[in-house]
Amino acid sequence: MDRATTTPGRAPRPRWADPPFRVARMVLDALLPPRCLRCGTPVDALGSLCPDCWGQLTFLVAPLCACCGTPFEVNVGAGALCGGCSRRRPAFDRARAVLRYDDGSRPLVLSFKHADRTDAAPAYGRWLLRAARPLVAEADLIAPVPLHPWRLWRRRYTQAGLLARALAKAAGRPLAPALLARRRRTPSQGGLTAAG
Repeated sequence: MDRATTTPGRAPRPRWADPPFRVARMVLDALLPPRCLRCGTPVDALGSLCPDCWGQLTFLVAPLCACCGTPFEVNVGAGALCGGCSRRRPAFDRARAVLRYDDGSRPLVLSFKHADRTDAAPAYGRWLLRAARPLVAEADLIAPVPLHPWRLWRRRYTQAGLLARALAKAAGRPLAPALLARRRRTPSQGGLTAAG
C-alpha cells in the first residue's frame, strides 16, 4: 500500500495526516506531552522550545562572512569576508552554523551529542535548512561527515548522520549517508578553542 493518500490535482498527503493517526497523536500527546528541547517544560508541539529557552538562543543571520558564516555587526556588502577568512582562506568554500555556541545553545548541542536526544534531529534539520538555504539549494545531495568506527561504537549513533537525514528530508534533497568514510582516529573536539 502506498504511504501517502492522493487526490487528483493535489499533492500527496502523508498517512500520518489521516484522522486515525491524528487521533493517536493527540492521545499520545495527552499521555506524554511534548517537552521543550532544552529544559523539558511542556510545549505545544514536538521538537520545539519554550519561550524562555527560545529567548536564550542567538540564531546566526545575515549579514555574514561569505565563506565561514561568521556574523557581521553591520552589513558590509555581499561577498564580504571576515578578517580570519581574508587572512587565510579555509579549505572549504562556504559553511554555515545555526546558533552561536554559548550558554544558551550549549545544553541543546551537548544533549544531542552525548545524551541520546535524537528526537531533536528533525527540528535541528529545519533550523539548519533555514540557516543554509542558499548552500543547500545548490547542493546535489546531502552527505554527513562520519564518526570514526570506535567513536561510533561508543556513542551508538552518528549525530552528523541524523542531522544530514533531517536536513535532506526538510530540503527535499537526496541523502548519501555512506559517501564519506573516516579512516583516521582524530582527537575529540571537546574542550578545544577556536584556535584549536
